[in-house]
Amino acid sequence: MSVPATLTAQDQVLASRHRKTSIILGVISLFILGLPLGALAFINARKAEALGVRATAGKVLGIIGFISGAIVLGIIVFTR
Repeated sequence: MSVPATLTAQDQVLASRHRKTSIILGVISLFILGLPLGALAFINARKAEALGVRATAGKVLGIIGFISGAIVLGIIVFTR
């Protein structure tokens, strides 16, 4: 993944917004709607990283939320 050499002020704001959104969605995905919110958190983290801003926390939270949501869904489906 190549990182842009210099970011415009508008790109920095957009990247920061994607990073914050990924963290918020990742934390919420740990408690409710893990599958969709975890995926959205991961996507937003990737967008932030594409703009050159590190978004590791959002990416990790999104993955954990997605996996925990899949486990919960599996338990619900297979115990009925």
